Amino acid sequence: MTRIQFNLLAVLLLLVGAPFAIAVITNAGSSTDGIYQKSMGADNFNSSTWPGIWWDNGANFSGYYEDAFPMPYANWYFCAYVSNGVCDGPDDGNTPNQGNIMPMNFGSGSNYFDVYSFAAKQSHQHFLAPGEYLGYTGEGPFSWLIYGETFSGIENNDSLDKIKYSFLDIWTEYYCEYAGFVDLEIEASLTFIHDGYSKTLDGFNFEVSNKYNYSRVDSLGVWGEACINGLVLEFDFTGYESLAITEWNGGNWSGTDHLIKIEHIQRADGQNLGNTLLPFAGDGLFIFMPEHQSINTITAGFVIKSMTLVMSAATFALSIASTPYWDPFTNLFKGRL
Repeated sequence: MTRIQFNLLAVLLLLVGAPFAIAVITNAGSSTDGIYQKSMGADNFNSSTWPGIWWDNGANFSGYYEDAFPMPYANWYFCAYVSNGVCDGPDDGNTPNQGNIMPMNFGSGSNYFDVYSFAAKQSHQHFLAPGEYLGYTGEGPFSWLIYGETFSGIENNDSLDKIKYSFLDIWTEYYCEYAGFVDLEIEASLTFIHDGYSKTLDGFNFEVSNKYNYSRVDSLGVWGEACINGLVLEFDFTGYESLAITEWNGGNWSGTDHLIKIEHIQRADGQNLGNTLLPFAGDGLFIFMPEHQSINTITAGFVIKSMTLVMSAATFALSIASTPYWDPFTNLFKGRL
């Protein structure tokens, strides 16, 4: 093989082999069984505990409410608009732990879909009487700060391959062919907060429907399909990210808050979002349901370290193979192997 031929082969190996090796390294140990586990534990159902708060609730429509429902005094709407964990109105500047940021109250300890979940207030439920919601939502951001104690179902030192958050309006069923079910395009990010530090993973893009199918027993005791308004966001991490997160928070999931942020949401058909069904938009309640999959940390660690070593050695060998340094390098190993 001539030097030119060897160089062409080396370039080919780098263009084809390197991306493959990188993919193997970054996805090492990822779960493939597709089985989700409950992220909330049975001990979470304590009515005196707030599992989280609204961090952003869409767009500022305070003026619309003031015009539509005038009151004797200004700014009677508590938390009509929530941005970065702070609400407007007479309690401007309140911090989340003062309780004016639409705290998410636990439901009755429901074990909905055989997965622990809790009932949370919709975007404009906190400050208006039922029926006064104008129907406007905006395109985002929508975000929630869910406290670490919510995730007691994730075992200590677990490394997450995926975590899935379901937002469901379980109180209204629709025909599954209902025209209000549409496809949505969502940009999202996820920030973990532990011991005063944060770690953000962004750039997640989801193409999802606002229709959620499930099976249930009807009033006649017959199993059948039902459809409700719901969104499911599944954050899938690479094996490297999974291990890095666990090393960062020490595997202390009950001490790690989750800031789930929908940066932007739009309809796939290009129409205005308008009054499109969103499970968390309104003046009622919705269900928040977290689930997760874990990776095999031993396998992932071994693959990442060994493949990185092999890739480094191969790259070094290719870089000097067609140079005068190759023969002196190989001579170092003659008679030693």
